[in-house]
Amino acid sequence: MSNLEELITTLNGIEAGNFKENDIDRLKLIEAAKKLLVRVEAKEERWFDLVFSQPIVFAALEILLDLGLWQKWTVIDGASKSVDELCELCTPKCDLNLLRRLLKLLASVNIIAETNEDHFALTHMWHDDMWKWIASRTVHWSSSAVNFPRFLAKTGYKEPHDPINSNYADQSPGHLHFFDRCVAEPASQEAFSDFMKGWATYKVPWPTFYDTDSLMNGADLSDGGVLCVDIGGHHGIDLTRLLDKHPDLPPGSLVLEDLPEVVNGAINLNEKIKVIPHDMFKPQPVKGSRAYYFHAVFHDWSDSAATQILKNTVEVMKRGYSRVLIQDMVLPVVGATAIQSTMDVEMMSLCSAYERTEGMWTKVITDAGLKIIKIWQDGRGNEGLIEAELA
Repeated sequence: MSNLEELITTLNGIEAGNFKENDIDRLKLIEAAKKLLVRVEAKEERWFDLVFSQPIVFAALEILLDLGLWQKWTVIDGASKSVDELCELCTPKCDLNLLRRLLKLLASVNIIAETNEDHFALTHMWHDDMWKWIASRTVHWSSSAVNFPRFLAKTGYKEPHDPINSNYADQSPGHLHFFDRCVAEPASQEAFSDFMKGWATYKVPWPTFYDTDSLMNGADLSDGGVLCVDIGGHHGIDLTRLLDKHPDLPPGSLVLEDLPEVVNGAINLNEKIKVIPHDMFKPQPVKGSRAYYFHAVFHDWSDSAATQILKNTVEVMKRGYSRVLIQDMVLPVVGATAIQSTMDVEMMSLCSAYERTEGMWTKVITDAGLKIIKIWQDGRGNEGLIEAELA
């Protein structure tokens, strides 16, 4: 290629900031770049990365987490530091050359930057305490994924549907399924929560692609009326985003519900958001809300469990007034994104569950006594928001 150097210069000049007003183009470019990499890599290079490089790269990330380096380095904004300076940040103490070798590995795969001889800096990927994601793989994702081939072989390669006798429970301490382990072990819940908080910041805020004004119109918020109950709402970011758009909502008109062990971690919430510890498999305590909202809840559960949760909601809805809002993935029949298909198989591994197509959603919602009004798309191609009312 006679213009290769010019092409490389052009590629090196592209940054995320070039796409501030058009995230779809950014994603299209990423997909094209991934396909380009597959086309130009030798098959041995591709397989070396998959089977040999990725496990040890993550091990290096985990070791430096255990040394406290990521926490302390981000506090000083990831500034370029010598290996000696970085070694001083480590607790417990670390051999200097051991640290050097780990840092060189991470720089070679562009996780950190090598700024000079024996000098390194953090890249933009470390902003907003993203290092907190590391523990989630250590505690949850890796062990489950490693066990999955053995679990499927043991079960005769049957698609798993039992959330109790799941792949995750097959390998977890005490054979607890995913959510029971999070309840029993605070560290497991913290690792999961840190991942969920970080992942939530990436998602398209639902009030930007769903017509929240339609909720406000006709909503009766007098005498303690509730606009929206976020069921399984974890950290409260989705209600916070709704409040950002409608800051004049009265106190108590937004309700966050999740298990006690989960909502205890929902700190620094606006005082207008009321927190209620609640198990979604039990009767819904808030009656006649304008909306009952579920975000990334049902992909954790089978159709029968999802129907049960929805029926608990149906029992307290006001006909012609209340709506159910389900923000989740709506898988296309052809052309699912890497995020969608990864999440689908991950849910199978963790919870014996799945992501759903529009047809699958329609069945669950209909079986619960609801009907779909409209499916809103997030504009990024990952999630949708299904709006439903009493049938």
